[in-house]
Amino acid sequence: MGEQAIAVIGVGPRGLSVLERLLVRLRDTPHRGGGEVTIWAFDAVGHGGGRVWRIDQPSWLTANTTAGESTMRSPGDDGLPAHRFGTMARWSGLEPGAYPARRLYGQYLADVFRALCATAPPHVHVRPVRAEVTRMTRVPGGLRLVAGGAAYRVDKAVLATGHGSLEPDERQLAWLRHADDHGLRYVPPGLAAEMPLDDLPPGAEVAVRGFGLTFYDVMRAVTLGRGGRFVPGPAGLRYLPSGDEPRLLALSRGGLPFLARPAVPDFPAPPVRLRVVTEERLAELRAVALAATGTPQLDFARLVEPLIQLEADLACSTGAAHPLTRLARPFRDRWFTSPDDYHAGLARLLRADARHAGDGCVDGTVKAATEMLRAIRPLLPQVVDFGGLLPHSHRDFLGRFVPESFVLSAGPPAAHVDQLAALLEAGIVAPVGPGAAVERVPGGFGVWSPQVGGSRRVTKALVDARAPARDLSRDASPLIKQLLADGMVSEFVNVDPATGARFDAGGLAVTRAPYRVIDGMGRAVRDIHALGVATNHTRWFTEVGTGRPGQDSPFFRDADAIAAALLARP
Repeated sequence: MGEQAIAVIGVGPRGLSVLERLLVRLRDTPHRGGGEVTIWAFDAVGHGGGRVWRIDQPSWLTANTTAGESTMRSPGDDGLPAHRFGTMARWSGLEPGAYPARRLYGQYLADVFRALCATAPPHVHVRPVRAEVTRMTRVPGGLRLVAGGAAYRVDKAVLATGHGSLEPDERQLAWLRHADDHGLRYVPPGLAAEMPLDDLPPGAEVAVRGFGLTFYDVMRAVTLGRGGRFVPGPAGLRYLPSGDEPRLLALSRGGLPFLARPAVPDFPAPPVRLRVVTEERLAELRAVALAATGTPQLDFARLVEPLIQLEADLACSTGAAHPLTRLARPFRDRWFTSPDDYHAGLARLLRADARHAGDGCVDGTVKAATEMLRAIRPLLPQVVDFGGLLPHSHRDFLGRFVPESFVLSAGPPAAHVDQLAALLEAGIVAPVGPGAAVERVPGGFGVWSPQVGGSRRVTKALVDARAPARDLSRDASPLIKQLLADGMVSEFVNVDPATGARFDAGGLAVTRAPYRVIDGMGRAVRDIHALGVATNHTRWFTEVGTGRPGQDSPFFRDADAIAAALLARP
């Protein structure tokens, strides 16, 4: 049995999960003489944390998953001691309901990586390489990788490249040109930890496109990061400015930021019990669609969304969660006489939301209904993945349902929402309003809301804080560009077999588990696998950066399926 070489390309949480499952399997398999295994672990930023969880980012950037519900130790693993790595809370000493700083979670991940390397069996060698893989080509009997100017030969590889960068689209290019021509500032989409936010001048009005998690990061960077402080007040937190803050003009479609996640200190006890949206019910929908139309593809809005709404109605006995879309878009069809009118209403809403979130996920409340949206996440891939929706429905799911559900269920801890309310009241944050738009005007960027009187402003700076949609054709990675150009990978296209309608999803095309990439000729490749963000839109919600303690979650199942395939001999 000869030597085997495997490449893990990207060692953030997803790559780390594959490494963990590889080592579990290699420990559990009796060693037969001569079977040396080398695992090349490539990451350009840091092994374990990768780019999102890099350990050199500021402390005010936090996770939106609690320390008690985060782990890299898969169920039953004896290699990583449970008392140390069982949860992020155990490792850090934080309370289970606390939200850790991202860099602290990155340190946990880095410690897990070091522990995995130390516990590798004698015949297994984990070789970390701190460099980006920029090229992968076929050679006789395997693959040749180039990273940091050196070449590596491996038998198989897994792409776990995580959150990469995209080339600017036409609108972003126009904004960049406008900024260059007029001496303005445009910051393209990216991670807040990597944005040049220190360049934003104190006191300047800065338009910020997006009102989600990246906005919260930007908000905290230019307030806490510049010496401002939040102190308790009679109605909630109050902000004491340092005087170095810019003024943030938030732009969004709905005019509402991501709302607070309810306190869930009792994980892993489920915060809500699903009664309508079940695996059996979703499978039944698929069978009925196949019998009626000849295709198992579903119309999400017509068949699945009503079940989700019914689940919300059952969770919230007051009826306040009906409909969910109204919760996510409360300002639809509302008009405000002035920015002050809009800001005051938004601040009141946010204060109430923070209070309700602090009460936890109480049965019968709106927060129980919104936490239900998190509870159904593991079930939705059964409906969505690999073209499970009709093409037009797939587009609608990603463009409408997902953003609205994330406003309600993917938000930060309650304290961050209370901080935003305090900044609204202090005038540091001044959202433009529902349906906010931005255009190029002489001397700046013009922003306004058609639903808020007197909202038009002209700013010298625009920060794009919207999470970019997955788009393989604009991926800036030299490796992905080369693989796509050479036909070694392809983009997933959702096709309706009855009508021929198409939706170019933007993610890497892969098979079902073990997620082999599909090449330009439509063939499944046996020696290259992919998981995580690279496959987003082919599969749904691949951004997950943690497993669940004591649970055989999809996070670990995906990694284990790939590990088994990587170790399989021809």
